[in-house]
Amino acid sequence: MKKLSLLLLTLTLCFFTACHKDIWAELENLDQRVTKLEELCKEMNTNITSLQTIVSVLQSNDYITGIVEIKKNGEVIGYTITFGKHDPITIYHGQDGKDGADGKDGQDGANGSSSTPVIGVAKDTDGVYYWTLNGEWLLDDNGNKLPVSGTNGKDGQNGSNGQDGADGKDGQDGTDGKDGKDGADGITPQLKIEEGYWYISYDNGATWTQLGKATGEDGKDGQNGSNGTNGKDGQDGDSMFQSVTQDDNYVYFTLADGTVIKIAKSSNNQANDEYVFTITYDSNDGTNSKIVDTIFYGVTTKIKNCMFTQSGKYFSHWNSTQDGKGASYWAGDELMLSKNITIFAQWSNKAPSWGMEMGYKWVDLGLSVKWATHNVGATIPESYGDYFAWGEVYAKDLYEWSNYQHGAGTGVRSLSKYAITYKYSESPDEKSVLDACDDAAKVIWGGKWRMPSDTEWNELHSKCTWVWTSQNNVYGYKISASNGNSIFLPAAGYYSGASHYSANKNGYYWSNCLNGSTQLTSYYWYFDSTSSSKKDVSRGSGLSIRPVCP
Repeated sequence: MKKLSLLLLTLTLCFFTACHKDIWAELENLDQRVTKLEELCKEMNTNITSLQTIVSVLQSNDYITGIVEIKKNGEVIGYTITFGKHDPITIYHGQDGKDGADGKDGQDGANGSSSTPVIGVAKDTDGVYYWTLNGEWLLDDNGNKLPVSGTNGKDGQNGSNGQDGADGKDGQDGTDGKDGKDGADGITPQLKIEEGYWYISYDNGATWTQLGKATGEDGKDGQNGSNGTNGKDGQDGDSMFQSVTQDDNYVYFTLADGTVIKIAKSSNNQANDEYVFTITYDSNDGTNSKIVDTIFYGVTTKIKNCMFTQSGKYFSHWNSTQDGKGASYWAGDELMLSKNITIFAQWSNKAPSWGMEMGYKWVDLGLSVKWATHNVGATIPESYGDYFAWGEVYAKDLYEWSNYQHGAGTGVRSLSKYAITYKYSESPDEKSVLDACDDAAKVIWGGKWRMPSDTEWNELHSKCTWVWTSQNNVYGYKISASNGNSIFLPAAGYYSGASHYSANKNGYYWSNCLNGSTQLTSYYWYFDSTSSSKKDVSRGSGLSIRPVCP
């Protein structure tokens, strides 16, 4: 008898334990479903607002300037889209469901089926876009279609003056027409899930209308048992956007009901004259006459270098007037046009002592290259600017060998680039001078700019006069040439690890050359208040860069 009681107790405990596990599994599954539905609702409301912007963009002849993918776990789940005039938007598209797991129960059956509302837009016969719900017009309480965006009413016309009266008296002036009423504001529907049902509001959440169940109830188990075959593929995720595609000229938004909205890109506004402007380069009595460039509204362009010549004269810069008394422009200056402009070449009888390359000023010291007036990352001569490891094109917070781009550690075969022998690399490339893609001056400033070589540093040192001085309380060297021109090199110090050393005392400036004898160091130009010379230092240290151009 005791054995029987013990057996029954054991079976009962097993039953309740199994039941307990099933209950927790169901609760966990329900929690996951609710979380996913809440996330879906949030994304759908974002899509509704974004779709409203897309319609406004379409109706105002705006255009797209950029598309950036939004990724989650390596998969594209949507896009951020920018426009010429409107604020950026974010849209999410439905993702394909994953394969069902082996042997698990099916999802809720027909008795508990649910549906996700499909919001869309469509153009009616009056040319206005209205909201749709599940393919039907979305109507307010009075049965009126809900416009996506409103249009302002036109002003009423002024009344005409009264005619002269019979007795010669002037008739009274007619009254002014009344201003037209503003068009109805666009409606932005809102969705929410409450107590397992979808709700929609047309009045910013003041009132809500129930649409249908958001979660299935009393669903039947799927056909596959615990030992069944693979489950069917999951359905596509619910979304009002089926897809977003693009070609060279347009972006195509395909809605859930198949409606396609096409928006032009900024590079394809030839058909919209209001977005096309020209910049005319006039030679101002130079060779040829003029060159005209077409620029699209919202697109940044850079002023070109001079493409003309004039016998016996030197090009100086561009100006908005022929006599040079207007606004000046320099090669590399960035512009965003809102009208057509013409700029005129300015000519001088003397070779310029300074000029511009890609918007950065150079000084002619009578040497083999022109030297920049300030460091990379600075805007004035006495500013320190940014610091770079040799061969890296970005500033950073920590300058250590462990995070050096072209190698890490100090052991054998640790260099990934700029290695002369097998001592520090499995496959040495025998490069000792920076490639353009690893030259910070070239990458950041562009054009003809680059880092100086150690030979060019020696030339600057041997052919110019170096005087230790201060400029705006910053110490450094004023370097003067025999032609009277000069530059200033601030004592910017250097970075090792996260610490800044020797600022306002010493200068450390990279060359583009590797010290081939050690391979782990590169040449730089060093100076203090009493001397200056070429030295070498670890490639991972953070030093200044003063660019040069031919």
